[in-house]
Amino acid sequence: MTTPPKFWTKLFKWLCNTAFFEELQGDLEERFYINVEEKGIKRASSIYRLEIVKMIRPSVIKKVKYQKLNNIGMLKNYTVVTVRSLARNKLFSAINIFGLGISMAVALLTIAFTLELDGYDSFHDSKDNIYRVTTSYIGVDGQRYAYASSSLTVSENAEGSIAGIEKTVSVNNSFSGDLTSDTQVFYVEGFFVSDEFLNVFSFPLLQGNTESVLKEPFSIVLTQKTAQKIFGRQDVVGEILSRDGRQFTVTGILADIPFNSHLKFEALASMSSHKAMGSYEDNYFSNWSNIWTNYTYLLLNEQTKLSAVQSALDQLAITQNSNANEDEEEMALQLEPLIDILPAKGDKYNELGNIVYQERVDSMFIMTIIVMFCACFNYANLSIARSLKRAKEIGVRKVVGAKKGQIFFQFTLEAILVSLFSLLVGLVLFHVIKPLFLSLDAEISETTALLLSNVVYLYFIGFAVIIGFVAGLIPALIMTKFQPISIIKGITTIGKGTGVSIRKVLVGIQFALSMGFAILVTLTYNQYKFALNFDLGYSTERILNIPLQGNDPDLLKVALMQVAEVEAISKSSMIPSIGNLNSSRGHLINGLDSLSVYLSSVDAEYINNLGHELLVGQSFVNNIRTDQMIVNEAFVKDFNITSNLEAIGKQVQFYDGTREIVGVVKDFHYGTIYNAIKPFAFVQNQKGIQYLNVRIQTQNMAETMVKLDAAWSGIDQDHTFNARFFEEDIERTYSNFSSSMKTYGFLSIVAISVSILGLFGMAVFTAESRIKELTIRKVLGATIQNLIVLLSKNFLYIFLISASLAI
Repeated sequence: MTTPPKFWTKLFKWLCNTAFFEELQGDLEERFYINVEEKGIKRASSIYRLEIVKMIRPSVIKKVKYQKLNNIGMLKNYTVVTVRSLARNKLFSAINIFGLGISMAVALLTIAFTLELDGYDSFHDSKDNIYRVTTSYIGVDGQRYAYASSSLTVSENAEGSIAGIEKTVSVNNSFSGDLTSDTQVFYVEGFFVSDEFLNVFSFPLLQGNTESVLKEPFSIVLTQKTAQKIFGRQDVVGEILSRDGRQFTVTGILADIPFNSHLKFEALASMSSHKAMGSYEDNYFSNWSNIWTNYTYLLLNEQTKLSAVQSALDQLAITQNSNANEDEEEMALQLEPLIDILPAKGDKYNELGNIVYQERVDSMFIMTIIVMFCACFNYANLSIARSLKRAKEIGVRKVVGAKKGQIFFQFTLEAILVSLFSLLVGLVLFHVIKPLFLSLDAEISETTALLLSNVVYLYFIGFAVIIGFVAGLIPALIMTKFQPISIIKGITTIGKGTGVSIRKVLVGIQFALSMGFAILVTLTYNQYKFALNFDLGYSTERILNIPLQGNDPDLLKVALMQVAEVEAISKSSMIPSIGNLNSSRGHLINGLDSLSVYLSSVDAEYINNLGHELLVGQSFVNNIRTDQMIVNEAFVKDFNITSNLEAIGKQVQFYDGTREIVGVVKDFHYGTIYNAIKPFAFVQNQKGIQYLNVRIQTQNMAETMVKLDAAWSGIDQDHTFNARFFEEDIERTYSNFSSSMKTYGFLSIVAISVSILGLFGMAVFTAESRIKELTIRKVLGATIQNLIVLLSKNFLYIFLISASLAI
């Protein structure tokens, strides 16, 4: 059951005057449940917390009774004592500050990373009322496939027909491409958008009219940076740009897009342009099943109930599913708050740009807590060891009237000051490791910048105070329990009676966590190597994938074949095995089966060039016929065809025509190694070709790449030669393992370093508490080796238990 945040409820109960609590809490809870229904649980919880903060005022909170003490003088005295104590014990102070500092650098990184992701899209004025419509593709087996995209049918049917929706926005991500100004060509990334786009999203329009800039066909709006790049100036309203033979008029200039926007673009074109260009037939452009490049956003009234809008979308989906063709999948629609898009709560296909998932944020948060606990345990161990030397100070304070609360406050304040000193060290280390963290993978570098604002610094200071309190809690509690009579009897008695077992437990936990990190790094590395060396079922060796970037594939192929080191060239619409998927619904002619089939457009040379094993039938005869297809074994099995040989000659109906099976290849991993192998087909569609697959044989790769670049430049002087080897694409696909391995490795080094410092504190404590015993043993003839064994044997048991827990 959904309930208000428990911590904030308890905090309010503790602060609120008892006479007012029940009435005020009842009002807060009633408003919370209304907000849950209208705005969702996340937004309702945020409002609840804010309302409680607003309640903390003199008329509501409890009246505090206090004694008139010289609090400022006492605080000054405790601070002076703390500074003197730190200066007197330089070694212990340095270990404490540095140990907390290196751990705090990791924590600062996590705090900045989390705050930046949580702040995504927060600059929009209506951020709390904007929702994206996502789609669930429901397979015949009942399995759901989540997509961030949706059909244009949703926006066409939602506004005006669903109560509570103020405006709808349609976005199509196929605008990116070349824009020509005079004779110069510029590659620009952008979207086709409906005319309400700038009325829903708060992207500042510097030139032009918000109501009309995206209304007429062939209207285009540029960002400041893009206008400067193309024209060398920003006052360019009225200028003409060409794209695919069409003339676009610049109607507006936008301020550069904030970094924390999930919609990143350089230009916007009117959606009416897309329709006028005739890119697709009308019945396909807004077809219910066409969700691949389209996105829908809704602006809701503040009073609108989400449940009512969701019910209306459910009904819309039911209606559209019933009107769809038999060979189309059923789909369901969901509402996703704009502020929840990043970090993403679940894995979805067709996300706009790079996405950081909540799981990654959570794992970083958990690992940071572990490292910080190690640092806090380390501080506790060293502080308890030092407490032996400070026992007389505590005893004197108690004799002259100091209370337990004052002793507790003194040592807690000391820990907080140490933590604030550590924060300075942590900030320096933060700036050192920040570039390394941002370079881990594209997900991080393209979604975060880790910029520090005043608010972030306040979070850092608050975090340091909390860590100081936590780190000093155990030592402060132990020291408050010291009795003056025990101190008079001697330090040895105190040492035996004040929590030796606690210190052993703390050190044990530290080493268990450190060893656990080391094991995690090893496992992650093994999984990374496994993914890179996995047998995909075809050959990727020496294959260079070259994106066409709008060039004629046949013309480019002829130019590249002139390079002596080029063995063979094939064409394809996609690069397999890196997560790119494209599917269509198909069914056998004269058959009852209808299933989703993953497709890739290739030419006649592809099967042989990539080394696919042809089990029966033949490869494509030529590049002229487009009614052929080569399928995998899973296709034969899932369509209930008796055998591979029986499949030859079968015809399959797709939305764009009928194709005949001419061959069957051995199953291969067209998706990532985590995707189950499903029906797959190679088809021929010259219009869909996006890449050349070049097989190279060379002893000097650098020289060969220069030759290929020269051949490319002979065809295209406007675009940079952009090619990657298949192995590079595979490595990028599993870069999350590489980045995780580096992250875990760094954290394990930090944790182990802090644990060693904790062990040093334990050793110092043991030596100090047994100094008389060790002296007597040495006088009686014990060697240094004997004493080392005596002091170390207890640690051996701790290591063995820690290793067992870690494994």
